[in-house]
Amino acid sequence: MRVKLCLLFFVFASCSADSAERTPPSPAVQEYLEEVVRIMQANFIHRATIDWVAFKRNMLAQASGAKTIEQAYPAVEFALVALGDKHTQFYGARPVKGPELLPAKQPPLYPDEPVAEDIGYIRIPWVVGSQEKLAEYMTQVQAHIKARDKPALKGWIVDLRGNMGGNMWPMLVGAGPILGEDTLGYCIDANDTKTAWRYEKGKALSDGDIEAETANYYTLVSANPIVAVLTDTLTASSGEAVAVCFKARKHTRSFGSGTCGVSTGRGRFYLSDGSVLLLTTAVFADRRLIRYGHSLAPDEPLRPAEVVPRAIRWIREEYTAKN
Repeated sequence: MRVKLCLLFFVFASCSADSAERTPPSPAVQEYLEEVVRIMQANFIHRATIDWVAFKRNMLAQASGAKTIEQAYPAVEFALVALGDKHTQFYGARPVKGPELLPAKQPPLYPDEPVAEDIGYIRIPWVVGSQEKLAEYMTQVQAHIKARDKPALKGWIVDLRGNMGGNMWPMLVGAGPILGEDTLGYCIDANDTKTAWRYEKGKALSDGDIEAETANYYTLVSANPIVAVLTDTLTASSGEAVAVCFKARKHTRSFGSGTCGVSTGRGRFYLSDGSVLLLTTAVFADRRLIRYGHSLAPDEPLRPAEVVPRAIRWIREEYTAKN
């Protein structure tokens, strides 16, 4: 079973092969590893770059002597490294499965930045959790925008720094009033199939299907505002998806540091033993269909202390030029 998902939190794994004489893994292990390779070969975004015959041979070699599927997990981790993709993850079957980290290990939420009265400011933080938590997140982000919106604003700062990802759809709903109602970007898979992202009236849509929505959505006092987008190296995965949505938007400029570099979508695949493979299956593309899949460079690279002051100056300059 495969479920569409765009998420945060990635791991790096390494494994070295020894040169000792190898014993073939058990038939059950061989069948399991062949299942893993079939999924990867059919769905991995860069599948055309992999020699799958050699890939499978090396993976089986790493499972030398494995009698149980659990003993083959290191071979799967080895295969992830061999893919050369830092966004793909494997979760071996255990009582608690899934991509979310334990609360104690979740990253911090950054505080809001103080800005002048003529500047709107909204932070779009990472988010994971239950439907109730996601609903609360969308309501709060749009409520913050509503509370800070007024006719005298010259523009908005959208702060994506520290947004390590999670569920992208509530983020798009939260930022929706500033993004505007439009096609915002795409996921493009290995078959060149394009899945469009769109925001409309409190709804985040994927090819017309509602992925997240808030009933009491807000509309800005002044539509199509000037927007400064802030990013850093911790802006990752779904956080990068939001950054992609602001690319090619009129009267928009980005400031800060390049993003983490996992601007890719993942598919969730359940293996026969109950393990989960989160495999990179698509790259993000902006509304012009320019593809990413790598770090997004800001329009103006800046040191942290310079980011907000420069963003404010640019908004005021752009506002003066526009009016």
